[in-house]
Amino acid sequence: MLTLLFIAIVLYGVTFAFLWGWSVVHAILTPRVEWGRRGLWTAAIVVNPVSAMWYWYVWKRWAFWVLFAPALAFMALLPFALEGMLRAFAVRDVADRFVTIGTLFLNNVLDAIPLPILIPLVVLPLVLRLAALAHLGGNSDLTAADRNDQAIAFALPLFGFGAALTYCFKWRRAWAAFGLAWFVLATGTVWSFVRFIK
Repeated sequence: MLTLLFIAIVLYGVTFAFLWGWSVVHAILTPRVEWGRRGLWTAAIVVNPVSAMWYWYVWKRWAFWVLFAPALAFMALLPFALEGMLRAFAVRDVADRFVTIGTLFLNNVLDAIPLPILIPLVVLPLVLRLAALAHLGGNSDLTAADRNDQAIAFALPLFGFGAALTYCFKWRRAWAAFGLAWFVLATGTVWSFVRFIK
């Protein structure tokens, strides 16, 4: 089982690397878009490879799902997948530091926060981005280049949630309200942990 998990991770990594490289080439060669904009897309994809996943939603939706579906399955099964990955790395004596950090995260975060609080905290930012992305994909009020700007912004590590929230303020108000509620809940949870640490 651990060997199959390890092979699946390697295959996903190879697929991700190929589609990431293709997205860089595609961004550079996009026709009828000024060079400055293409340069920003390319830089964003190179600096943040996860941007490739969101980039493909605008141009090749099948590539988005090839990258996103396994990532979604991994996140849905995160506690079990993380335990499996830790065992796989530990068996091969690879990345001892990753095993230590992963174990601390598993014990002190995933096991410490009650599931009714953990699930919205983990899932809602992704769901909000997906809701914004789903609307963005069919938004005929924006050009493909403008939609691509938004998709790249959604993929930013910390600011992507804010970009999706801003988009929802204009196009999907109910989702914006959910995003604000999540922000209040997340802030309260982080504050309680900070107080607990002190």
